[in-house]
Amino acid sequence: MRRCLLSLLLALGLVGAQAARATALPAFEAAPAEQPLFVELVLNGQAGGDIVPLRLSGGGALVDAALLRKAGLSVAGEGPVDVSRIRGVQSTYDAAGQTLRLDVSPEMLPTNHISPTARDRAQTVADLGAMLNYDAYVQTADGATTASLWSEERLFGPYGTISNNGTLRTGTGVRTGYLRYDTRYHYVDEAHALTFTAGDLITQSLPWTTSVRMGGLQIARDYQVRPDLITAPLPSFAGSAAVPSAVDLFVDGYRQQSAQVQPGRFVLDNMPVVNGAGQATIVTTDAVGRQIATTIPFYVSSTLLKPGLLDVSGEIGFLRRAYGLKGFDYGEAAASGTIRRGLTPQLTVEAHGEATKRFALGGLGIVFAPGRFGTINLSTATSRGGARAGTQWTVGYSYTARRFSISAEHDQRSNGYSNLSTFNLAHFEGTRRADRVIATVNIPRQGSIGAAFIDGMTLAHAHTRIATLSYSRPIGRFASLFISCDHDFAQHSTSAQLRLIVPFGRNSISAGITHDRGRGTLAQVDYARSVPSQGGIGLNATLAGNADGRMYGQGTATWRGSAVQVQAGGSFTPDSRSAWAGATGSLVVMDRSVFAANQVTDAFAVVSTGGVANLPVSYENQPIGRTDSHGRLFVPQVTAYHVGRFAIDTLNLSADQMAATVERRLSFRQGTGGVVRMTVRRVRSATVSLVGRNGRPLAAGGRVTRADAADAEIGWDGIVFLEDIGAETDLAVITRDGRCHAHVTLPAKASALAQIGPVPCL
Repeated sequence: MRRCLLSLLLALGLVGAQAARATALPAFEAAPAEQPLFVELVLNGQAGGDIVPLRLSGGGALVDAALLRKAGLSVAGEGPVDVSRIRGVQSTYDAAGQTLRLDVSPEMLPTNHISPTARDRAQTVADLGAMLNYDAYVQTADGATTASLWSEERLFGPYGTISNNGTLRTGTGVRTGYLRYDTRYHYVDEAHALTFTAGDLITQSLPWTTSVRMGGLQIARDYQVRPDLITAPLPSFAGSAAVPSAVDLFVDGYRQQSAQVQPGRFVLDNMPVVNGAGQATIVTTDAVGRQIATTIPFYVSSTLLKPGLLDVSGEIGFLRRAYGLKGFDYGEAAASGTIRRGLTPQLTVEAHGEATKRFALGGLGIVFAPGRFGTINLSTATSRGGARAGTQWTVGYSYTARRFSISAEHDQRSNGYSNLSTFNLAHFEGTRRADRVIATVNIPRQGSIGAAFIDGMTLAHAHTRIATLSYSRPIGRFASLFISCDHDFAQHSTSAQLRLIVPFGRNSISAGITHDRGRGTLAQVDYARSVPSQGGIGLNATLAGNADGRMYGQGTATWRGSAVQVQAGGSFTPDSRSAWAGATGSLVVMDRSVFAANQVTDAFAVVSTGGVANLPVSYENQPIGRTDSHGRLFVPQVTAYHVGRFAIDTLNLSADQMAATVERRLSFRQGTGGVVRMTVRRVRSATVSLVGRNGRPLAAGGRVTRADAADAEIGWDGIVFLEDIGAETDLAVITRDGRCHAHVTLPAKASALAQIGPVPCL
């Protein structure tokens, strides 16, 4: 029997050797015609594990097109396809291995799209609360004293924010009383990136239009509430790989993305790149370490919108008049609307309209990016009101690179052109023509140069032409130099300054010389000491003198505490003296507590630990303070709509304290706040000695279960450790001898780690 088995194996080996030699034949005639086979597809050396039916017929290899597409080959049609006749595909049939090897050019493989991980939209938190921001200021100058108190009252919650602000003034030469500025209701819909405003508002505008103040209603798109959305069209970088490879994307020398790709074409979509011109380098690395680098220039402009993206706003109400002078002065009913839409990655269209009962304005504009050569903006608008009619047109160009940028714009208006801010003015002498050019150049290790030219003419033919040139560069490791020169062609005057700045930690000293037509040559020395972010004292002082011996000076001292910031200072000139003092801060009511803090300009949070005091708290991995006696800490400066990390340090907690969570990531709306709850509760634990019916300790290794708690094991001498137990606890015990139950009663005055027992298990 053994001799027969050996003969059979030897015969099979000879047949296999002959079949292996047959695979060296270049065509498929080695197999009988119309022979049905089942083979494994091997695509560019990668076996996918798919077994497909193969039919050899007339020197060709027929495979179903749907199965080829499933394996990753881009073929058209339905039914059997002869793989030996597909352009870009080399096929080899291995009879011994029962495989069909397909060597495919990258063009025949599907395109792999690689995108950065999309940021999830954060659900914002807006708890109910109230806030009072204040800014008190007192000044005395040449015997006259004035005082003012600016305040903002705000009530906020999940259904929006109601706010009001104004100034109470008194003193010599000013109208005593309260002057209201703005009162409004504001709501944010993050899901649709929309904001709703009712009350005093400012209309949305485009670069070639003008905003006005109104009292009414506004609905507007606001993409700032959705930092997860990318509004500007970003470039796509394409390449191909013949074998499985690693792909790295470098932008201006910094790696932005790394991914693994299969053979075929690949496209890197929506890669985060910097604004302006740059260079992207795609590096592909195969399994043996061979690298191919391809450099692709690109240009990105934040003034463009992604294709299909819509930015819109609309306002209706009554025009605000004498803002800052009168609290309640509204004029004609008016409406305003603005819309922007991205048509292509290179083209964004704009439209704007304004209207009252006796005035109308309409305009169109485009922003166009001609390849990698910057952006061009064009706009035209026409207005008509009564007997006045006019037009405005604007053309501009901008280009930004790593070391160079330039922008130029021409704005032309006819005599009769007006808008909502000027249509009812009897005498208006606005700008008739304006030209401006601004350029900057950064020279490595040599500093930066800036230049600007402004040429404008008003409707009254008043002409203004100003040119400015500046240069700045570091000197050594600590100092920096700044030089600037301005020339007014209309007034035939020139001013210049030279300044040397030397910082010393929080302190800095700068000295310079300036010259202008009015005061002549002036020498100036400045000293500044920054206020520490955690609180402290800061100083600022300036002393200057001219060739005639006339002296000028001013100084300010600032003290920042946890609840208020106080400033005091004074100034003098040869003809006058003045002194001032002020205080700014905020009062916030939230979570049944009142918090005093420095003035809140963005979002804020209240961290609550459930009454545990002196617990360290950090925000974005930076320590920000400790909880007060009520277990709360007010965090005044939180970035709105950004998912921030709040954490508490529990290392110093006692043995009977436990935090359910030590870290939370939350997002807050602008101008509002929320409570970050990381409650620390008191727990009681105990070691319990369990004994059986015979009074002896239960054997080690038994398992103890209880409701709403993890299981525990019995140790030596029948001792089991029970964490976070109540006053009365029932235990179910499983031992090798059977099952039993025990009831544990924790004394009211038990210590953090009590020892109880013996407890019978019956």
